[in-house]
Amino acid sequence: MTYPALLDHPAQSSPSHPPVRRMRAIMLGCGVVGGGVIERLPDGIELLGILTRTPRPEGVSGFPVFTDADAVFALKPELVIEALPGGAEAEALVERAVREGCHVVTANKDVAARRPDLVARTYAARRTFACSSAVGGGAPVLETVARLRDSGVKVGRVRGVLNGTSNFVLDRLASGRSLSASVQEAQDAGFAEADPSADLDGLDAANKLALIAREAWGVVLDPAAIPTASIRDLPAHVLEAARLDGRRIRQIGCLSRTVSGVNAQVRLEALPLNDPLSRARAEGNVVVLLPERGAEVIVAGKGAGRLPTAGSLIGDLNRLLKAQRS
Repeated sequence: MTYPALLDHPAQSSPSHPPVRRMRAIMLGCGVVGGGVIERLPDGIELLGILTRTPRPEGVSGFPVFTDADAVFALKPELVIEALPGGAEAEALVERAVREGCHVVTANKDVAARRPDLVARTYAARRTFACSSAVGGGAPVLETVARLRDSGVKVGRVRGVLNGTSNFVLDRLASGRSLSASVQEAQDAGFAEADPSADLDGLDAANKLALIAREAWGVVLDPAAIPTASIRDLPAHVLEAARLDGRRIRQIGCLSRTVSGVNAQVRLEALPLNDPLSRARAEGNVVVLLPERGAEVIVAGKGAGRLPTAGSLIGDLNRLLKAQRS
């Protein structure tokens, strides 16, 4: 096949589409998850700098590192990628990103769940606030919920193993290990934070339920008001009884929508082995979405660790880039 225009004017040949401008971005935090994002950063993003607590004069992977938030925000980013451990500092920085009119991609389920005002302000400014990695890690829970909603499928109930750390710990407890040894193993594997309270006590799962409810039904739940049960209160004889009865104990997040509103809770259940949620092993997550009509939808994947969370952040970045180009 020949292309006459190119053959007739070779000196003037040019691509049919101009190159796409790269999106200017900064990253907040560069630990396990942030480092995983940098390794797979999409080509459409120009990373201007990274904010860390510890000075790194040599930079990270060729990118400059800052320890002062004012300095990194002075780079005038369009996009802020947030990969901090959490807490008040992370919340303040996410709020600053929203205030300065940036797109936000975050794995911070605590801020995303407790601060729907930040999400609303971002959308009002015609920017994106993406937090797919905040629920399910490598399991595309929020993406699946959004896809069902947009296709007209009404989800009535949600049941899920939503916290990979708690699931890992419960598996180790069932094998006879102590709670402290199980938590230490989860920390050594990179699944648990130095303070695993939010995982063990169900607070992390409550945050995720709030995010799912918002995505599915547009309902704002206060995560702090969701009843939870703690693995720390689980007696050893209950674990043994479940094992002898051919069951597995799992930390289950439950959502249901009725005419009177949305019910949410995080509880510990002894499940039969044929229950889909019983099949979540180690750091795995499994979520069952039950539509008002039709078959249930099961979403599964690794729920903790560097690769699943970083992969979800990358997915959000790629979706943002695609939306900007369309």
